[in-house]
Amino acid sequence: MSNDELPIKEEKQTLPEEQTMKLPKKRNTSFLPDFIGGDLFKKKTVTKQLPFIIYIVALSMIYITNTYVAEDVNSELMKQNRVLESKHVEYIYNKSEITKLTKQTQLAKQLKYKGIKESVEPLKKITIDVSQNNN
Repeated sequence: MSNDELPIKEEKQTLPEEQTMKLPKKRNTSFLPDFIGGDLFKKKTVTKQLPFIIYIVALSMIYITNTYVAEDVNSELMKQNRVLESKHVEYIYNKSEITKLTKQTQLAKQLKYKGIKESVEPLKKITIDVSQNNN
């Protein structure tokens, strides 16, 4: 027999690492049917993690509630700022009107119609002698 005719046996050498390494088994179930059917909650891993899941759900609800409350407070604050700004404008307008109406020339014009005239004499200082009052 020639070399061409001899059957060649190939031997695979397995390494010790390959022998010890095991591949995880593939599950034939999927998440969605287990979740819908309720079988997901029967598993031990899920029941062990249930308190943590409840904690996360509670925190999420608190976060959502806090967001809504913050939005309400913010809208109320903006509304109060608009009211405050309008009151400030009204205050400045009224203050300028009072200043204008209490000027001496404006008072003289208003009192002229009531028959009261502006004094043209300078002011005089009234002094009281204390020694004369005691007697």
